[in-house]
Amino acid sequence: MTDPLTAIAERLHATPQTSRATDALCDQVVVPALREAIVGNLLPPGHRLTEIGLSQRLKVSRTPLREAFAQLEREGLVTVVPRVGVFVREVSLRDVEEIYEVRAALESLAVELATKRMTAIGHAQLDALVDTMHGRVAAGDPEGYTEALDGFYAAVMSLADNSALYQTHTGLLGPVRRLRRIAMSLPGRMQASHDQAVRIKEAMQRGDPAGPQLMREQLDNACQAAKTVLEQHA
Repeated sequence: MTDPLTAIAERLHATPQTSRATDALCDQVVVPALREAIVGNLLPPGHRLTEIGLSQRLKVSRTPLREAFAQLEREGLVTVVPRVGVFVREVSLRDVEEIYEVRAALESLAVELATKRMTAIGHAQLDALVDTMHGRVAAGDPEGYTEALDGFYAAVMSLADNSALYQTHTGLLGPVRRLRRIAMSLPGRMQASHDQAVRIKEAMQRGDPAGPQLMREQLDNACQAAKTVLEQHA
């Protein structure tokens, strides 16, 4: 049976844009593969990441791995302990609160801007994304729902059409997706998230200024769900 991390890396290696240059391997294969594995809990909190083992599993040299560790540390996904090793970072209640505070500021602004700049294409795009989310809820598929929700938030950021906002939010994507997976494991959270996403979408489409507040409510509820899951497993 193929190792899941190796399977992720093989998929990334196979993409047409992948280069064999060290910097490109770090950005196009190693960082995305490790980020996906951490977010999906294939590499759980506290897990030690070793250069030798990962270089074999990801089919890369150790140089792009060292660069990837530095990037993932900046994203808050790993902890580098000098002369000891690299570890998948534990998620604390403080982490959850801080990240959701920043998300509330960024994503409520994105909703405000996207509402003002809504187009017919954007309207249809949001409808399609919410339909996909509904299908994942109906199928009882939290992982698929989380991926669809990622797409919904990405569309809102794109429709906001503000490059500085987009770049700032992109820097949070690793921790955000990790916390989103944690929150979605709470019973009932997937349905509640979907229902609120529908309200946000409809507010944006009709030009309702309540949209940013609806987004803040969504994030407040997601923050509480993530904290509840962490407390249950403490």
